[in-house]
Amino acid sequence: MFPALLVLLLPTLELQLRYPLLERQLSQQLFTQDGRKYVKGSPDKRCNFAYLANPRFAARNGQLLITAQFSGKSSIDFLGKCVGFSDSFEFEVLSGLTTDKGTLRILHPQVRILSRDTFYSRQVAKALQRSVADAIRYPIREEIQKLLVAASANSPYRIQIPAVQIRSVQILPDSLLIDVEARFVVE
Repeated sequence: MFPALLVLLLPTLELQLRYPLLERQLSQQLFTQDGRKYVKGSPDKRCNFAYLANPRFAARNGQLLITAQFSGKSSIDFLGKCVGFSDSFEFEVLSGLTTDKGTLRILHPQVRILSRDTFYSRQVAKALQRSVADAIRYPIREEIQKLLVAASANSPYRIQIPAVQIRSVQILPDSLLIDVEARFVVE
């Protein structure tokens, strides 16, 4: 019983989430269509689509660094052939982080193409600069609640976590350090 009371007395928790875990979670939750996150069109639109794939997380100079693959076509179907622009390339997003209603969001993203510089890649970089903050979101509060419930699953007591508030998120070289305030109910 003493460990359960000790948990109840802790006003805050610090959770350190390593980047490989975030990559797996983001891939499972957001990159659901064959490991892709469609930002335009869908798999059945063979001449007009855009998707992101293979996200990787790291840190650079206190900011979150996300690298990913972009593939897309902006073309029309002309006699069974796609006529227009298409490309596939690696890009990176360097940004800060914020939370909004329990969702982790990137803040002030800076997008840079890592491979060849083409007209299409420059246009895509401009579009990503405007839209990547909306395309990449992570329901961190829900995930923290699931994590805390799973951690208490072997307890002889029934533990509920009805409230989780995220106080801050710090970007470390190998992980995110999240300062969390949680309310536990033990029955």
